[in-house]
Amino acid sequence: MLKPLSGYLGNCWYFQVERTVPVQVTRLFKHIFRLGILLPVAIAIPTTCGAAAVVDMLAGGGTDWRSPDAVHWTFSDGELTGTSSVFDGQKTDPAASAFLVSKAIFGGDISVSMEVTFEVGRYLGVYIDFGQDTQTGMWMATGHALSADAADNEIERAYIKTVEDSFWIVRANAELDVNVSEALSLRFVRKDDDYSVWSEGRLIATYHKPGGYPAGPLQLRLVNAKVRIHQLEVRSDWMK
Repeated sequence: MLKPLSGYLGNCWYFQVERTVPVQVTRLFKHIFRLGILLPVAIAIPTTCGAAAVVDMLAGGGTDWRSPDAVHWTFSDGELTGTSSVFDGQKTDPAASAFLVSKAIFGGDISVSMEVTFEVGRYLGVYIDFGQDTQTGMWMATGHALSADAADNEIERAYIKTVEDSFWIVRANAELDVNVSEALSLRFVRKDDDYSVWSEGRLIATYHKPGGYPAGPLQLRLVNAKVRIHQLEVRSDWMK
């Protein structure tokens, strides 16, 4: 039996296959469709393109991240908990933000999928194709660093922004409900030159950036929030 995994990457669909008897991979589909074989070993089979890099960013605890911040980011029992130092700081207040940067650089088509539960606030940002030195790249998030008197129609939204030499421009936004203490499935994607935000398997915001941005590490950012990340996986065409 074929089961699609968490998503589509590049020109590639990934399938999960289960089996009870050994078969050659080259004969796998014939056995499945003719005999209905079920295999207990999960195998990721790219059907139309080369294998992508798949990284579980929680499996190694803090080892997949540069200088893990034990005060603001803690790994325990296969989960990552992140928190800002304050929950009511101004958007320019360093204490209101907490950052975590991956050791690996991810390139090509990228899919960052996660399951999270917010305990305080709602702001979790993901930087993709972002240059630390140039402060240029793509930023996507469940919220926005808003002032205390922000209009209601600015709050319950996801955002996509470009960052050019630390200058931020909102490129797309869409309604996104975040309920404290309720699990939420999120995905942040680069497909060719399109960047998109997905919630519960549904596309909610997208932006086309001709040429995209150069590859960079994955970066997480919290603002006035505390969140538990139960699952965090990156699929990319390549990593280094």
